[in-house]
Amino acid sequence: MLLVLILTLALASLNAGDPIPSPPRPATAAVHRFDLKPELDAQVRTYGSTRWRTGIAISSCSRDSLLYGLGANLPLSPASNQKLLVTTCALEHWDSSLVRVLDTRLDSTNLRAHIHRANRKFLDSLGLDARPDFPGYRHLVLANRESDNTEAEWMLDILSRNHAVDAPRLISSFLDQRGVPRPGLRVWDGCGLSPRNRTTAGTLAKLLVTVYESKWRDLFISTLAVPGRPGTLIKRNLDVGPHVAAKTGYIRDVFSLSGFLFGQTDTFAFSFIVNGCGSGTRAYELFNSLLNAVYSWDAGETTVAPAAGYVTGTNTKQN
Repeated sequence: MLLVLILTLALASLNAGDPIPSPPRPATAAVHRFDLKPELDAQVRTYGSTRWRTGIAISSCSRDSLLYGLGANLPLSPASNQKLLVTTCALEHWDSSLVRVLDTRLDSTNLRAHIHRANRKFLDSLGLDARPDFPGYRHLVLANRESDNTEAEWMLDILSRNHAVDAPRLISSFLDQRGVPRPGLRVWDGCGLSPRNRTTAGTLAKLLVTVYESKWRDLFISTLAVPGRPGTLIKRNLDVGPHVAAKTGYIRDVFSLSGFLFGQTDTFAFSFIVNGCGSGTRAYELFNSLLNAVYSWDAGETTVAPAAGYVTGTNTKQN
C-alpha cells in the first residue's frame, strides 16, 4: 500500500507540470589547446637545420587560410613535388584526346618499368584501375602515387602541344587562372629531376587548397601516396599514418612532401621542402614532427602527442 501511495503522489506531481529532474552532468574543464606557431617553430629548431633552405606552408582547407608559414615564399627546388603542378594542370584539361595519347605511349612500354622496385610485387594493389568511371585514371596514379617521371613528362608535353604554348607559360597561366601566387616559379621539366626547377611551399599548399575546393578533390586525393601502402610512402612510417595523403619528392640534397592531412575537425593542405639536406631520415623526422604537431593541435590536445620515433625503411630515396 505504501508503494501505491508513493506512485500516486509521483503521478500527481507530474500532472501538475513539475519538470522531471535531470541527472547531474559531470563538470568539464575547458580545453585550451597549445599555440600552434610556437610549437611548430620549436619542431623546426629541434629537427631542422640552419644549413638547410627550408620552405613550410600549412593551410586550413575549410578556411582557405595559411595557418603557418616559414620560408613559404622562398623559391626552392621541389624535386618530384614538381609533378603536382603538372598533374593538377592535366586534370583540369582532362579529355579523351589526352587519355588516348597517354594510353598509346604507356601501352607501348613495359608497365613494370614505371613502378618502383619496392612496389612491383604490389602491382595489383596499386589501384591503377580503381576508378573505371574515370578514363585514364592509371596515369594520375603512376605520376602521383608512384612518382613516375615518364608519365609527368608525357602529360606536360601533350598539354604544351595541345595548347601551342611552352611548358613554363602553360603552368604559369594555369596557376594565375586559379589565383595561386607563383613567386620565382621556374619550369625546366615536368617530373622534378632538374635542380633548376623552382617553386615555393606556399604555391604548392595554395594549389592543393584549390584542388580541395574543386570537383576533382576526392579523385585527386585518391591518386596520392599513403604511408605504409603501395606507393612512394610505403616505407615511410609517419605517426599520422593513414590520416595523410601526399606527394613525395627526392633528388640529391632535396626532399619534399606536399599533400593533405586529415584532422578531426579540419583538413590541412601542406607543403614541406628542404634544400641542402643530404639525409632522408633527417628530413622525414622534421616532416613527421610537423604533421604530428598539427594533428595534435587540431584534436584539441593541450600538448603535442610525443612522437613514436620516426623509423625509416631501407629505401630512403624514393622520389
